[in-house]
Amino acid sequence: MRMLFCAGAALALAACAQPRKLVLQIDTNAGVPCDIDKVEVRAMAAGTTMFEQTLDGAHLPAFVTLLDGTPSGSFHLELTGFKASTPVMKVAGQLQFSSSQQNQPVMLDLNCPVDANCGLAGAMAAGSAAASGVTRFHCGADVQRYDGEVTGEGFVDACTVPGRLTGNVLMDGSSVPVELDKLEPSLPDFNFQFFGQPIHKIWVSRDGYISFQRTNPDPRHVLVPGPFDTGIKGIGAAPPPQSVMAFWDSITLGPTGVCWEIEGQPGGQLIRVTWSHACLTTPCGSGNLSATITLDESLRRIVLSYAITATNERERGQNATVGMVNDVAGCKTEECRLDTGLCMTNNAPCGYSQVFSKMLQPSGVKNYQFTPIDPN
Repeated sequence: MRMLFCAGAALALAACAQPRKLVLQIDTNAGVPCDIDKVEVRAMAAGTTMFEQTLDGAHLPAFVTLLDGTPSGSFHLELTGFKASTPVMKVAGQLQFSSSQQNQPVMLDLNCPVDANCGLAGAMAAGSAAASGVTRFHCGADVQRYDGEVTGEGFVDACTVPGRLTGNVLMDGSSVPVELDKLEPSLPDFNFQFFGQPIHKIWVSRDGYISFQRTNPDPRHVLVPGPFDTGIKGIGAAPPPQSVMAFWDSITLGPTGVCWEIEGQPGGQLIRVTWSHACLTTPCGSGNLSATITLDESLRRIVLSYAITATNERERGQNATVGMVNDVAGCKTEECRLDTGLCMTNNAPCGYSQVFSKMLQPSGVKNYQFTPIDPN
Protein backbone atom coordinates (compact mmCIF):
# COMPACT_ATOMS: atom_id res chain seq x y z
CA MET A 1 0.00 0.00 0.00
CA ARG A 2 1.38 3.40 -0.96
CA MET A 3 -0.69 6.45 -0.16
CA LEU A 4 0.66 9.94 0.42
CA PHE A 5 -0.76 13.39 1.07
CA CYS A 6 0.73 16.50 -0.41
CA ALA A 7 -0.48 20.07 0.16
CA GLY A 8 -0.54 21.33 -3.43
CA ALA A 9 0.20 19.97 -6.88
CA ALA A 10 3.79 21.23 -7.06
CA LEU A 11 4.78 19.38 -3.92
CA ALA A 12 2.90 16.33 -5.11
CA LEU A 13 4.79 16.11 -8.39
CA ALA A 14 8.12 16.63 -6.70
CA ALA A 15 7.50 14.04 -4.02
CA CYS A 16 5.83 11.28 -6.03
CA ALA A 17 6.46 9.63 -9.38
CA GLN A 18 3.34 8.65 -11.39
CA PRO A 19 0.68 7.51 -8.93
CA ARG A 20 -3.01 8.24 -9.26
CA LYS A 21 -3.73 11.75 -8.03
CA LEU A 22 -6.84 13.01 -6.26
CA VAL A 23 -7.26 16.70 -5.44
CA LEU A 24 -9.71 17.22 -2.59
CA GLN A 25 -11.42 20.61 -2.63
CA ILE A 26 -12.48 21.02 1.01
CA ASP A 27 -15.01 23.65 1.96
CA THR A 28 -17.42 24.24 4.84
CA ASN A 29 -20.54 26.21 5.66
CA ALA A 30 -19.26 26.66 9.23
CA GLY A 31 -17.49 29.72 10.51
CA VAL A 32 -13.70 29.67 10.13
CA PRO A 33 -11.91 29.88 12.51
CA CYS A 34 -14.66 30.45 15.09
CA ASP A 35 -16.35 27.06 14.47
CA ILE A 36 -13.49 25.03 12.99
CA ASP A 37 -9.85 25.98 12.52
CA LYS A 38 -8.26 22.76 11.30
CA VAL A 39 -9.17 19.79 9.10
CA GLU A 40 -7.80 16.27 9.38
CA VAL A 41 -7.78 14.02 6.31
CA ARG A 42 -7.38 10.30 7.00
CA ALA A 43 -7.17 7.59 4.31
CA MET A 44 -7.25 3.86 5.14
CA ALA A 45 -6.54 0.88 2.90
CA ALA A 46 -3.90 -1.70 3.87
CA GLY A 47 -2.57 1.00 6.19
CA THR A 48 -3.51 4.49 7.33
CA THR A 49 -2.23 7.84 6.14
CA MET A 50 -3.18 11.10 7.85
CA PHE A 51 -2.74 14.74 6.94
CA GLU A 52 -3.72 17.89 8.90
CA GLN A 53 -4.20 21.35 7.47
CA THR A 54 -4.94 24.61 9.25
CA LEU A 55 -7.84 26.48 7.70
CA ASP A 56 -7.69 30.11 6.72
CA GLY A 57 -11.12 31.65 6.23
CA ALA A 58 -9.76 33.99 3.57
CA HIS A 59 -8.40 31.13 1.45
CA LEU A 60 -11.18 28.59 1.26
CA PRO A 61 -11.72 26.11 -0.24
CA ALA A 62 -8.60 24.28 0.94
CA PHE A 63 -6.90 21.96 -1.54
CA VAL A 64 -5.27 18.71 -0.46
CA THR A 65 -3.67 16.33 -2.96
CA LEU A 66 -3.86 12.61 -2.31
CA LEU A 67 -1.39 10.40 -4.22
CA ASP A 68 -2.38 6.74 -4.37
CA GLY A 69 -0.24 3.77 -5.29
CA THR A 70 -2.57 0.98 -4.12
CA PRO A 71 -3.35 -1.83 -6.61
CA SER A 72 -7.12 -1.33 -6.49
CA GLY A 73 -7.45 2.43 -5.93
CA SER A 74 -10.04 1.71 -3.26
CA PHE A 75 -9.81 3.23 0.21
CA HIS A 76 -11.80 4.67 3.11
CA LEU A 77 -11.63 8.45 3.53
CA GLU A 78 -12.48 10.49 6.62
CA LEU A 79 -12.47 14.27 6.88
CA THR A 80 -12.84 15.80 10.34
CA GLY A 81 -13.14 19.47 11.23
CA PHE A 82 -11.58 20.55 14.54
CA LYS A 83 -11.93 23.56 16.81
CA ALA A 84 -8.62 23.62 18.69
CA SER A 85 -8.22 19.94 19.66
CA THR A 86 -11.94 19.11 19.68
CA PRO A 87 -13.50 17.33 16.67
CA VAL A 88 -16.81 18.98 15.74
CA MET A 89 -17.73 17.86 12.18
CA LYS A 90 -17.04 14.76 10.12
CA VAL A 91 -17.73 13.16 6.74
CA ALA A 92 -16.58 9.64 5.87
CA GLY A 93 -17.02 6.92 3.27
CA GLN A 94 -15.51 4.39 0.89
CA LEU A 95 -14.02 5.86 -2.28
CA GLN A 96 -12.70 4.43 -5.54
CA PHE A 97 -10.28 6.04 -7.97
CA SER A 98 -11.58 5.80 -11.53
CA SER A 99 -8.83 7.64 -13.41
CA SER A 100 -5.25 8.77 -13.06
CA GLN A 101 -6.26 12.24 -11.86
CA GLN A 102 -9.50 13.47 -10.27
CA ASN A 103 -10.81 16.56 -8.55
CA GLN A 104 -13.29 16.00 -5.74
CA PRO A 105 -15.29 18.71 -3.89
CA VAL A 106 -16.01 17.75 -0.27
CA MET A 107 -18.20 19.71 2.12
CA LEU A 108 -17.83 19.74 5.89
CA ASP A 109 -21.41 20.55 6.77
CA LEU A 110 -22.83 21.97 10.00
CA ASN A 111 -25.36 19.15 9.95
CA CYS A 112 -22.62 16.51 10.16
CA PRO A 113 -21.45 16.43 13.80
CA VAL A 114 -18.90 13.82 14.79
CA ASP A 115 -21.48 11.75 16.67
CA ALA A 116 -23.73 11.57 13.58
CA ASN A 117 -21.27 12.03 10.73
CA CYS A 118 -22.35 12.13 7.08
CA GLY A 119 -21.31 9.82 4.30
CA LEU A 120 -19.47 10.83 1.15
CA ALA A 121 -21.81 10.96 -1.82
CA GLY A 122 -21.35 8.28 -4.46
CA ALA A 123 -18.28 6.94 -6.27
CA MET A 124 -15.40 9.18 -7.21
CA ALA A 125 -16.47 9.17 -10.84
CA ALA A 126 -19.86 10.63 -9.95
CA GLY A 127 -18.51 13.05 -7.37
CA SER A 128 -20.31 14.74 -4.55
CA ALA A 129 -22.21 17.99 -4.49
CA ALA A 130 -19.97 20.88 -5.54
CA ALA A 131 -18.68 23.01 -2.70
CA SER A 132 -18.46 26.14 -4.82
CA GLY A 133 -20.87 28.95 -4.04
CA VAL A 134 -21.32 27.98 -0.40
CA THR A 135 -22.33 30.74 2.00
CA ARG A 136 -19.95 30.75 4.94
CA PHE A 137 -20.68 32.15 8.37
CA HIS A 138 -18.59 35.21 9.17
CA CYS A 139 -16.44 35.25 12.28
CA GLY A 140 -16.10 38.49 14.18
CA ALA A 141 -14.28 39.78 17.22
CA ASP A 142 -13.67 37.42 20.11
CA VAL A 143 -16.40 38.99 22.25
CA GLN A 144 -16.48 37.65 25.80
CA ARG A 145 -18.63 40.23 27.55
CA TYR A 146 -21.41 42.78 27.09
CA ASP A 147 -22.46 46.16 28.39
CA GLY A 148 -25.94 45.84 29.89
CA GLU A 149 -28.29 48.77 30.48
CA VAL A 150 -31.94 49.80 30.58
CA THR A 151 -33.20 51.05 27.21
CA GLY A 152 -36.02 53.29 26.16
CA GLU A 153 -36.63 51.13 23.10
CA GLY A 154 -40.28 50.12 22.95
CA PHE A 155 -41.96 46.73 22.80
CA VAL A 156 -42.65 45.23 19.35
CA ASP A 157 -44.85 42.14 18.98
CA ALA A 158 -43.52 39.74 16.31
CA CYS A 159 -47.06 38.35 16.03
CA THR A 160 -48.25 41.62 14.47
CA VAL A 161 -45.18 42.85 12.55
CA PRO A 162 -45.30 42.14 8.79
CA GLY A 163 -41.76 40.78 8.50
CA ARG A 164 -40.45 39.33 5.24
CA LEU A 165 -40.26 35.90 6.90
CA THR A 166 -42.57 35.02 9.80
CA GLY A 167 -43.89 32.02 11.72
CA ASN A 168 -45.38 30.59 14.91
CA VAL A 169 -44.21 27.67 17.04
CA LEU A 170 -45.29 25.87 20.21
CA MET A 171 -49.00 26.16 19.49
CA ASP A 172 -49.59 22.46 20.17
CA GLY A 173 -48.87 22.49 23.89
CA SER A 174 -45.36 21.06 23.56
CA SER A 175 -43.16 21.56 26.60
CA VAL A 176 -39.67 21.02 25.13
CA PRO A 177 -37.83 23.70 23.12
CA VAL A 178 -38.37 23.61 19.35
CA GLU A 179 -36.10 24.61 16.49
CA LEU A 180 -36.85 27.53 14.16
CA ASP A 181 -35.88 25.42 11.18
CA LYS A 182 -37.68 27.62 8.63
CA LEU A 183 -35.41 30.48 9.64
CA GLU A 184 -32.13 28.57 9.34
CA PRO A 185 -31.58 29.11 5.56
CA SER A 186 -31.42 32.85 6.32
CA LEU A 187 -28.92 32.62 9.16
CA PRO A 188 -25.66 32.60 7.14
CA ASP A 189 -26.71 35.98 5.71
CA PHE A 190 -27.77 37.28 9.13
CA ASN A 191 -24.44 38.58 10.36
CA PHE A 192 -25.23 38.35 14.07
CA GLN A 193 -22.97 36.73 16.64
CA PHE A 194 -23.43 35.67 20.23
CA PHE A 195 -20.31 36.04 22.35
CA GLY A 196 -18.34 36.31 19.11
CA GLN A 197 -19.75 33.10 17.57
CA PRO A 198 -22.08 32.98 14.55
CA ILE A 199 -25.49 31.51 15.29
CA HIS A 200 -26.51 28.45 13.28
CA LYS A 201 -29.74 27.48 15.03
CA ILE A 202 -32.34 29.13 17.22
CA TRP A 203 -34.27 27.02 19.72
CA VAL A 204 -37.35 28.48 21.39
CA SER A 205 -38.63 27.41 24.79
CA ARG A 206 -42.17 28.09 25.93
CA ASP A 207 -40.59 29.14 29.23
CA GLY A 208 -39.39 32.50 27.95
CA TYR A 209 -35.94 31.90 26.46
CA ILE A 210 -34.11 31.11 23.22
CA SER A 211 -30.90 29.11 22.77
CA PHE A 212 -28.28 29.01 20.02
CA GLN A 213 -26.98 25.54 20.88
CA ARG A 214 -26.45 22.97 18.13
CA THR A 215 -28.72 20.52 19.98
CA ASN A 216 -31.91 20.88 22.01
CA PRO A 217 -31.01 22.77 25.21
CA ASP A 218 -33.58 20.94 27.38
CA PRO A 219 -34.88 17.85 25.50
CA ARG A 220 -36.69 16.43 28.54
CA HIS A 221 -37.91 19.78 29.90
CA VAL A 222 -36.29 19.24 33.28
CA LEU A 223 -34.36 22.49 33.78
CA VAL A 224 -35.80 24.64 36.55
CA PRO A 225 -35.67 28.44 36.10
CA GLY A 226 -33.16 29.96 38.49
CA PRO A 227 -29.94 31.93 38.87
CA PHE A 228 -27.18 31.45 36.30
CA ASP A 229 -24.61 30.46 38.94
CA THR A 230 -26.45 27.39 40.31
CA GLY A 231 -23.74 25.15 38.84
CA ILE A 232 -20.91 27.17 40.38
CA LYS A 233 -22.66 27.19 43.75
CA GLY A 234 -23.58 23.52 43.48
CA ILE A 235 -27.24 24.15 44.24
CA GLY A 236 -28.79 22.84 41.04
CA ALA A 237 -28.48 22.31 37.30
CA ALA A 238 -26.86 25.08 35.28
CA PRO A 239 -29.05 27.02 32.82
CA PRO A 240 -29.02 26.05 29.15
CA PRO A 241 -25.81 27.52 27.67
CA GLN A 242 -25.78 29.95 24.76
CA SER A 243 -29.19 31.24 25.75
CA VAL A 244 -31.07 34.52 26.13
CA MET A 245 -33.75 34.67 28.83
CA ALA A 246 -36.48 37.28 28.28
CA PHE A 247 -38.56 35.94 31.18
CA TRP A 248 -37.44 32.46 32.22
CA ASP A 249 -40.31 31.06 34.27
CA SER A 250 -42.96 28.34 33.99
CA ILE A 251 -45.10 29.90 31.28
CA THR A 252 -48.40 28.87 29.71
CA LEU A 253 -48.62 30.15 26.14
CA GLY A 254 -51.53 31.96 24.60
CA PRO A 255 -53.28 30.90 21.37
CA THR A 256 -50.53 32.34 19.12
CA GLY A 257 -47.76 30.35 20.82
CA VAL A 258 -44.40 31.99 20.19
CA CYS A 259 -44.10 34.19 17.09
CA TRP A 260 -40.93 35.00 15.19
CA GLU A 261 -40.05 37.24 12.27
CA ILE A 262 -37.07 38.58 10.34
CA GLU A 263 -37.15 41.97 8.70
CA GLY A 264 -34.83 44.37 6.92
CA GLN A 265 -32.07 43.95 4.37
CA PRO A 266 -28.62 42.35 4.90
CA GLY A 267 -26.52 44.50 7.16
CA GLY A 268 -29.53 45.93 8.97
CA GLN A 269 -31.70 42.89 9.66
CA LEU A 270 -33.62 42.16 12.85
CA ILE A 271 -34.90 38.85 14.20
CA ARG A 272 -37.67 39.07 16.80
CA VAL A 273 -39.11 36.29 18.95
CA THR A 274 -42.25 37.09 20.97
CA TRP A 275 -44.18 35.32 23.72
CA SER A 276 -47.50 37.11 23.17
CA HIS A 277 -50.27 37.30 25.78
CA ALA A 278 -48.86 34.40 27.76
CA CYS A 279 -49.78 33.43 31.31
CA LEU A 280 -48.09 32.31 34.50
CA THR A 281 -51.13 30.19 35.37
CA THR A 282 -52.87 27.25 33.69
CA PRO A 283 -55.01 27.40 31.61
CA CYS A 284 -54.18 30.62 29.80
CA GLY A 285 -57.00 32.84 28.63
CA SER A 286 -56.12 36.43 27.80
CA GLY A 287 -52.61 36.56 29.22
CA ASN A 288 -50.91 39.56 30.77
CA LEU A 289 -47.36 38.65 29.79
CA SER A 290 -45.78 39.64 26.46
CA ALA A 291 -42.03 39.67 25.93
CA THR A 292 -39.79 40.01 22.87
CA ILE A 293 -36.15 39.18 22.22
CA THR A 294 -34.68 41.22 19.34
CA LEU A 295 -31.40 40.28 17.66
CA ASP A 296 -29.93 43.34 15.93
CA GLU A 297 -27.56 42.46 13.10
CA SER A 298 -26.06 45.92 12.57
CA LEU A 299 -24.83 46.40 16.17
CA ARG A 300 -24.96 42.73 17.21
CA ARG A 301 -26.87 43.76 20.28
CA ILE A 302 -29.70 41.97 22.06
CA VAL A 303 -32.81 43.82 23.25
CA LEU A 304 -35.36 42.49 25.75
CA SER A 305 -38.67 44.36 25.69
CA TYR A 306 -41.96 43.83 27.50
CA ALA A 307 -45.67 44.55 27.60
CA ILE A 308 -46.75 43.17 30.98
CA THR A 309 -49.92 44.14 32.80
CA ALA A 310 -48.64 43.16 36.23
CA THR A 311 -51.41 42.14 38.63
CA ASN A 312 -49.33 39.94 40.94
CA GLU A 313 -45.77 39.41 42.15
CA ARG A 314 -44.92 36.68 39.63
CA GLU A 315 -45.67 39.06 36.77
CA ARG A 316 -43.17 41.44 38.40
CA GLY A 317 -40.46 38.79 38.16
CA GLN A 318 -40.60 37.14 41.58
CA ASN A 319 -39.93 33.66 40.12
CA ALA A 320 -38.29 34.68 36.83
CA THR A 321 -34.70 34.98 35.59
CA VAL A 322 -33.73 37.58 32.98
CA GLY A 323 -30.42 37.89 31.13
CA MET A 324 -28.16 35.89 28.85
CA VAL A 325 -25.58 33.21 29.35
CA ASN A 326 -22.82 31.77 27.21
CA ASP A 327 -20.96 29.53 29.65
CA VAL A 328 -20.97 30.37 33.36
CA ALA A 329 -17.33 30.07 34.30
CA GLY A 330 -15.99 33.28 35.78
CA CYS A 331 -17.68 33.95 39.12
CA LYS A 332 -20.91 33.96 41.11
CA THR A 333 -23.68 36.37 40.17
CA GLU A 334 -23.09 38.67 43.14
CA GLU A 335 -19.49 39.10 41.95
CA CYS A 336 -20.32 39.92 38.30
CA ARG A 337 -20.72 43.51 37.17
CA LEU A 338 -23.66 43.84 34.80
CA ASP A 339 -22.34 46.96 33.07
CA THR A 340 -18.99 45.41 32.14
CA GLY A 341 -19.54 41.65 32.22
CA LEU A 342 -16.41 41.28 34.37
CA CYS A 343 -15.92 39.59 37.74
CA MET A 344 -15.17 41.99 40.56
CA THR A 345 -12.69 39.55 42.11
CA ASN A 346 -10.29 38.95 39.22
CA ASN A 347 -11.54 41.03 36.27
CA ALA A 348 -12.21 37.86 34.25
CA PRO A 349 -15.25 37.68 31.92
CA CYS A 350 -18.28 36.30 33.78
CA GLY A 351 -19.58 34.33 30.78
CA TYR A 352 -23.08 35.68 31.38
CA SER A 353 -25.10 38.83 32.12
CA GLN A 354 -27.87 38.29 34.66
CA VAL A 355 -30.27 41.21 35.07
CA PHE A 356 -32.12 39.60 37.98
CA SER A 357 -33.25 36.19 39.19
CA LYS A 358 -36.26 35.45 41.40
CA MET A 359 -36.29 39.06 42.56
CA LEU A 360 -39.42 41.18 42.66
CA GLN A 361 -39.25 44.22 40.39
CA PRO A 362 -41.46 46.72 42.24
CA SER A 363 -42.02 48.99 39.24
CA GLY A 364 -42.20 46.13 36.74
CA VAL A 365 -39.69 44.49 34.41
CA LYS A 366 -37.75 47.11 32.43
CA ASN A 367 -36.70 46.95 28.78
CA TYR A 368 -33.03 46.04 28.61
CA GLN A 369 -30.26 45.87 26.01
CA PHE A 370 -26.90 44.11 25.78
CA THR A 371 -24.20 45.58 23.55
CA PRO A 372 -21.02 43.56 22.84
CA ILE A 373 -17.73 44.97 24.07
CA ASP A 374 -15.05 44.57 21.40
CA PRO A 375 -11.87 43.18 22.99
CA ASN A 376 -9.82 45.43 20.71
